[in-house]
Amino acid sequence: MSKKANWILAVSLPVLGLMLGCGGGAAAVSTLEQDAYAQVEGLGDAAGDQAMFEEAFVAGAAPKNRSEYASRGYEVVGEPVIEGDNATLKVKIFGGVFETGGSDSGKGGKDTGEVEQTWTLQRSGEAWKIKDAPLG
Repeated sequence: MSKKANWILAVSLPVLGLMLGCGGGAAAVSTLEQDAYAQVEGLGDAAGDQAMFEEAFVAGAAPKNRSEYASRGYEVVGEPVIEGDNATLKVKIFGGVFETGGSDSGKGGKDTGEVEQTWTLQRSGEAWKIKDAPLG
C-alpha cells in the first residue's frame, strides 16, 4: 500500500467511527422495584399539590392530612415484596422537611423524628399507586 493510501485509511477510520457513533444500545428501563421506590420517595413532593397527591394514591385512598405528608421525607428500607400487582415496602419516615410545593410554599416542617412503617402499593396499569401509607 502506498503512503497516500495508508494516510487516507488512517484518517478515514476515526472519522467513520465518529459518524457511526459507539452504538449506545437500548434506553434504560426501570424495574418494578425502582418504580415502587420512586412512588414512595417522591410522595413528599407530590403532597405539595392536591391533585398530584391524590394521583399518587389508589382512587379514594389519599389521606385527608396531606400537609402532614408534605412536611416529611420518605426512604424505602430494604427490598420490597412484590406479589403480582401488589407490593409491600418498609418505609423510613422522617420529619423536618421544608415544604416547597404548590400552595404549601415556604412552610418549614417540624422535626418528628424517624419511624418505620409498612406501606402497600398496587399496580394501576404501568404505574404503582399507594394503597396504604401510615405515618405512624
